[in-house]
Amino acid sequence: MEQTRIFKALVRRFAFYRGDPTSQELEKLGVMRGRMLLVIWIRWILVMVQCAYGLYAGILFRSSPFSTADFFSPTPLAVTLSVAVSCNILYRVLYRELSHFSWVHPLQVVLDSFLLALSIRYSGGALSPLWSLYPFLAIESVVLLEKKRDCMGYWVLASAVFGLFVCLRSPPFSVSTALSAGVGQPLYCTLVWSWVVSLGAVVTFVGYTVVCACRCWEESMKHLVIKDQMTNLYNKSYFFKELNSEIQRSLRYGHEFSVVFLDVDDFKKYNDTFGHLEGDRLVREVARILRRNSRRSETAPPYDIDVPCRFGGDEFAVILPETPVRSRMEGPAAWDGTCASAFGDRIRREVEALSVNDSRISVSIGIASFPDNGTTPDALVRWADHALYRAKNAGKNRVEIAAESQSFFQNGMSSSGLKEGSSYPGEPPNTPASSAAFPGA
Repeated sequence: MEQTRIFKALVRRFAFYRGDPTSQELEKLGVMRGRMLLVIWIRWILVMVQCAYGLYAGILFRSSPFSTADFFSPTPLAVTLSVAVSCNILYRVLYRELSHFSWVHPLQVVLDSFLLALSIRYSGGALSPLWSLYPFLAIESVVLLEKKRDCMGYWVLASAVFGLFVCLRSPPFSVSTALSAGVGQPLYCTLVWSWVVSLGAVVTFVGYTVVCACRCWEESMKHLVIKDQMTNLYNKSYFFKELNSEIQRSLRYGHEFSVVFLDVDDFKKYNDTFGHLEGDRLVREVARILRRNSRRSETAPPYDIDVPCRFGGDEFAVILPETPVRSRMEGPAAWDGTCASAFGDRIRREVEALSVNDSRISVSIGIASFPDNGTTPDALVRWADHALYRAKNAGKNRVEIAAESQSFFQNGMSSSGLKEGSSYPGEPPNTPASSAAFPGA
C-alpha cells in the first residue's frame, strides 16, 4: 500500500509532516510505530482475557440458578468483540501506513472507549466485571498521546461514553430485592460510574507523570550521547549517522544536499599564545555562530533541519539538507543565502568579525555536495576535507567548493566505521525493503 500513488497523495495531504520527511521526522515516525505496536499487543492480551473470562462465566452460569439473559446479551457482546478484533487486525496489518497520520492515535482511544463501553453494556451493565478494564484505556491514552490536555480530554470523553451506555441503560438487577425494585439502582449506577471515572483520572494522571519522567530521562540520555558537551553541537558519531540517513533519504526522493567543513585558522598558535581555556572559549564562539545560522523547525517538538556538529578539536561540520552548493540564479540573487556557498561565506564573515582577545580570527571552509561528489559518507567527507585543505593552502579565510567528480577510491573499512547503507558502526547495510517503509515522491 505504501507504494501506491493514492497513499502517497494522502500522506502529502494529511501526514503530520509536509513534503518529504526529514531524518528527525522519520525518527519520530519510528517512535509512533513503536507505540502503536505496543498498544496493539496489549489490546490482543485484553481481548484474549475477555474471551477466557466469558467462557469461564458461561460455564459457571450453566450450573447456577440465575438466568444468563439477566446478565449477558451474547449476540451483541460477540459482535462488539468481533469489531474490536477486526480493528486490531487492521491496525496490525496497516500500522506502518497509519503511523504517518497524527489523528490515528486519538482515533484508537475514542474507538476503544466506545467498544469497551458497549462490551460492559452487554455483559451486565453496572454489574459487569469488565469495567475494571477502563484503567487500561487510561494507560493507552497516556502511551499514545503526548499532551496532558489530550489525555485528560479523551478520558472525559470515555467517562461520558461509559455513563451513557452503561449506567443509563443497565438492565434490572435480579440479585438484590432492593436494586431490582428500582429503589437503589440509580444510586448504585452513580456509585459505579463515579468510582470508574475517579480511578481512571488517577491512573491517567499518575501514568502521564511516569511517562513524562521516562521521556525526559530518555531525552537527557540521548542528549548526552549525541551532543558535544562543550559546544552543545552534535558530535562526530551523530554526524555520520545523520549523514548516512540523509544520503538514504536523498537517494529515495531524488534530492541534493551539501556538507560543509570548517576549521579555525592558526588555532594551535592561538592556543600557545592565550592558553587552552581561551582556545575553548574561541571554539564555543564559533559553535554559537554555527547554531545561530543553522535552520531549525519550531514545531512541537522542535528539531534541527541543518545538523551542525563538532567534528573534532577546532574542526566543525554542517549537513545542509536539500541545499545545493550554488544558487541556480545569476547575479546578486545567487547569494540570497539559500545555497551552501552563501551559508559558508556568511559563517566566514561572522567569524572574521569576532573580537576575541584582540586577535584576528578566521576560518577556512570546504564544501562537498551529494550526489556530485559521491553517494557514501566517506566520499562526501573526503571531498569536503579536500576542499577545506585547498582553502588552507590558498591563503586561509576563504570558501572552497569541491569539484564535481566521482568518489575517492577506498579499500577496506571506511574511516567512519560505517558500512554502505548503515547508520551505525558495525551495523549491516539497510536492505531496499527497509528504506521502502516511507512513501516516495
